[in-house]
Amino acid sequence: MIVLGVETSTARSSVAVLDADRGGPDGVVLASAANDDPRGHGAFLAPAIAACCAEAGLGVVDLDGVAVGTGPGLYTGLRIGLATAAALAWARGIPVAGVGGLDAVVRAARRRPELAGVPLVAVLDARRGQWFHATALPGDGPVRPAVGDAAAVAAAVAAAGPDAVAVGERPDGGPGGGPDGGALRPDAADIARLAVPALRAGGTGPAKLDPVYLREADVRIGWAARGGGRVVGA
Repeated sequence: MIVLGVETSTARSSVAVLDADRGGPDGVVLASAANDDPRGHGAFLAPAIAACCAEAGLGVVDLDGVAVGTGPGLYTGLRIGLATAAALAWARGIPVAGVGGLDAVVRAARRRPELAGVPLVAVLDARRGQWFHATALPGDGPVRPAVGDAAAVAAAVAAAGPDAVAVGERPDGGPGGGPDGGALRPDAADIARLAVPALRAGGTGPAKLDPVYLREADVRIGWAARGGGRVVGA
């Protein structure tokens, strides 16, 4: 099964092409690309998909499924990824499946031997002093995301147990579990890996992809903070 992974829910967007039938349970990543421009999701995505397919020696006609990050995440980027994945799946008549970004963070962190068997609290920056977070105990299935301030994240870590570790984008700026101890954000390759069972089972219809926001878009929050205003023509 050849799976295209798309992830745009954070400031980092990424694309990957995964051969799920080779290389064991993690499959083989045939090509990948990433972009760290938080405003560049739209300009990056379509060319990156074309480039990754070309690098893998494939066309979009060779894709067997599409996996997309469903958040929680930033409103605009999340919508771009979901719309692209849904359109591609609909046009090709192939299954699509959504995967939570915090689940992808947990999947990536678990590859580190020292984190494989401990409780984890996956954390992503929700902006404006808030953080998306979810607790994952060893052997757990998909996590349940929440949003709160830094104190809420600290409380979640404390509740998870004395050995619990926060990974991802940490409010305290500590090691996040990523390369060289840096921040760990959802990646398209892990989105694709996690989606394989659902895609093999037929996935979901493109119209049934459900984004997870957990909070209002920044523009709406800013509008409310300024007291709103009259809509011209209303």
